[in-house]
Formats: sequence, C-alpha cells, structure tokens
Amino acid sequence: MTALYRVPHRLSGKLCSPQDAAALIPEGAVVAASGYTAAGDPKAVLLALAERGRAGDIRGIELITAAQLSPQVENALAQAGILNRRAPFTVAGGVRELANAQRLRYVEVSMARMPRVFAAGGFGIPDVAVVEALGLDDDGRLIPTTSVGMTQLMCGMARRIIVEINTAQPELLLGLHDVYEGPAHAGTALGSAGERVGRSYVQIDLDKVAAVTFSHQPDEAAPPAAPTPAQRAICENLMTWLDRAFPGKTLPPVQTGIGGLSGAVVEALKGSRYERLTFFCGALQAGMAELLAQGKAELLSGGSIVSDPETLARLRCLGGGLKDRLVLRSMEVCNGYAAVSGLGVLALNTGLEMDVFGNVNASHIGGTRVVNGIGNGAAFAAAAGLSVMLLPAARKDGQLSCIVPAVGHVDVIHHDVDVVISEFGTADLRGRDDGECARQIIERCAHPAHREGLLRALEQALRAGGHHPLLLDNL
Repeated sequence: MTALYRVPHRLSGKLCSPQDAAALIPEGAVVAASGYTAAGDPKAVLLALAERGRAGDIRGIELITAAQLSPQVENALAQAGILNRRAPFTVAGGVRELANAQRLRYVEVSMARMPRVFAAGGFGIPDVAVVEALGLDDDGRLIPTTSVGMTQLMCGMARRIIVEINTAQPELLLGLHDVYEGPAHAGTALGSAGERVGRSYVQIDLDKVAAVTFSHQPDEAAPPAAPTPAQRAICENLMTWLDRAFPGKTLPPVQTGIGGLSGAVVEALKGSRYERLTFFCGALQAGMAELLAQGKAELLSGGSIVSDPETLARLRCLGGGLKDRLVLRSMEVCNGYAAVSGLGVLALNTGLEMDVFGNVNASHIGGTRVVNGIGNGAAFAAAAGLSVMLLPAARKDGQLSCIVPAVGHVDVIHHDVDVVISEFGTADLRGRDDGECARQIIERCAHPAHREGLLRALEQALRAGGHHPLLLDNL
C-alpha cells in the first residue's frame, strides 16, 4: 500500500484542523475512539474536544473504546467534565475519581466480550468514530497505527468517521496489522501464534468520512518502573516453578498483563534458559521488543505495541523480517477465547488481592473503589492452557495482607486459577478441594505475619460445615 500519511483526493475538501474536527461532535454523542492500551488513540481530536468542554461548548458525551486511551487524553476529558459514560477500561486517575464519586457511568466489560457487546448495540449506534491512522487510500483502506482494537467494527457501525492521520507514528508499522472481524465477533482459533487471519488494513466507507485532520503526537509511553524487591522475589519463585513445569528450553505462548509486576516477569525471562519465546498478549511491552531484537523471543503477537524511541529503534533493526515476527491484532482475536485456548497459552496475571481459595480481585480497592476495569485477565485465566496468578503477599511493609479470608469483588474465579505465586512461595491448586486450596495458599503464599489469623478464620469456617468453608461475615 502507498497510503502512508496520505488523504484521498476526493476527501481534500474534508481536511481541517483538530479543533474543527472536534466541533463536528454533537452534544450527547456516542463517541467511539480507536486505541488499545494507551496506543493508537486519536490524541489531537480528543484533546480538542476536551478544550470545547472546558470552554462550555459541549457538556456531555459517551466515550466507548477498546481499552484505555493515553492518560493525557482520558484525564483531559475527565477534567473537562464532559464524560457521561465510559467503557470498558481505564487506568486514568481522573476517570477513576469520577467513577468512584458516581459522577460518571463507568461500564466494565471484559475485553474478550467487548466486540460482541458493542456490535450488538449495547452502547447504541456511535454518532461518530474518531480513529488514528497512518494514512488512507482512494479505496477506503485505512492503515492503523500502534493498535487495532475495534477500529474496523467502530468504523462500520458509526454514522460518521473522523480520521486523524498521525505523522509521528512510524512507517515500520506498515504491514504489521492483522485486522479481523468475524460474524460472531468472538474471534477465531489460530494454527499458530503468528498466523494471520485478517487484512493489513481497515476497510472504511469514504462517504461516511466527515473530517480528516493531521497531528504529530507520539503515543504517551510511560517509562517502566524498576522492579521492587517483592516483585523480584515473586519472579524468582516463578522461574523456579517454570523450571519444574517446563524442563526443556521452550515455553507455550506466554501472556502477561500490564503494570510493574508484569514488566518484572518479562525482565526475569531475559535471564532464563528458555529460547525462542513467543508472547500472545493484549498489550506488548517494551521489554518484549527487546527480547525480540536480542533473538531471545521469536514472535510477538498482541493488540498494541509501545512506540517509545528505544523500542522503535530495536524494531527497525529487524528490517524486512519484522512482519514475520510481530503481529498487531484485532482485540477479538488477541483476547479471544478460541485463540487463547487453541494455543494453550501460559497466562501470567496479577491482582490487587486474593482470597484463600484463589478468587482474585483485580480492579476494586476494598471491593468498592475502582482502580481500573476488569480488562481481560479473567478471560485469559479461563481459556489458558495454564493459569498462573502472581501477587505480593502483603503491602505497606507487610501490614496489609493481599491474601484475605474473602474478597469483596471477584474478577477471576478460583476455578480458573491453577497456580498461585507470591514472594514467599508457590501453591499448586490443581486437583485440590476448596479447603486444601486454602491451606496451600495460606501456608505457602501468605505473609508470615498474617498466616496465623488466616488459618484461624479458615478453621472457624471449616467448623461451620459446608463444601466451601466460607463465613459470610468475612465478606
């Protein structure tokens, strides 16, 4: 394709500034925006929309995306006071504050289900889809940037489309995308983690394009945080367990989530004995690109890739072979049950807290105050060939136990957790009943300062009888 940074001649009359494009979004609009895990979102137009909100020109919209957008964009929209509804996921402090204050209808949807919910009209018909692109050709073939998400579905459903061509996004992305949309919006099985099942572009109806604008704003890449001592200890226990579970030099396709502990896992894999690593994830991390450039990893398959200068330099070193080693997928495939199950993915996920049976709260402090959304950790855990949950045993210097008698909010059910690993040890829950799982988690993974109290609560529940030894007073 030759559409890099181009606009079809028939749309030349639709060229305008981001401010003029944002002015086309009506009051109360359902706005569908491209982007996935803070990559590939239309930054200039949405920031201009926030400016309209601060000026009092617009008072409310409903914002629907595939996952979180860049923090600068989400926080600007939140601070402008124009978000009436937000779905399905965010990590932005401004949105979180509004949701917890009940000043925003924040709708959580698992990323594995989000395309189906959206396609079924669960959020209505989008008034406008605002999408970032590398370019657009005369046949309506739009080239995504650093993510695919639900861009194809959004453009197909929306009444109007605003295209933001971002010249800061690199040309090396050409040909990396695998845009898939099946009739059931439930993804598809893959013969291998690198198999392509879609197109390298998004097909759109040029007659629906209301505006085309240009920007030059790189994705907002957060610098990776250095692993904490607890995170390093968790990763050491993970590597010890992997050595026993996979004694050879290869692993199944590996999935990690987002955040500091997931970054520490990737860092730990750099020094492991495993070769030809494959990652099959929602978000691809900078550390994974480093492993790819070093030859330690063979393939990266995911929904988005970070685009900081260092990562891009590493990817450029791979030259023409990059297309065979990096695939950017539609979210219904990279998060889909069919692909994850068929590939036998090794899922390595994290959470805020876990109860003694293995139920995981990954999104709400105290069970009530949202931190982010459900994401797709639960779906990966349910469909994975092997589901491993990683979390610190305690926080605040050991004062606050992350393993509790019962969690007030459940994102991942205990039936979908095979192995639990903390900085203190590993509990393999497979083949054990609920009481046995509880003892394993307490004795092997809980912080020593909290084990006695957890065991007392368990013994009290066991005396009360029942198959699942839970006292409802502990909720």
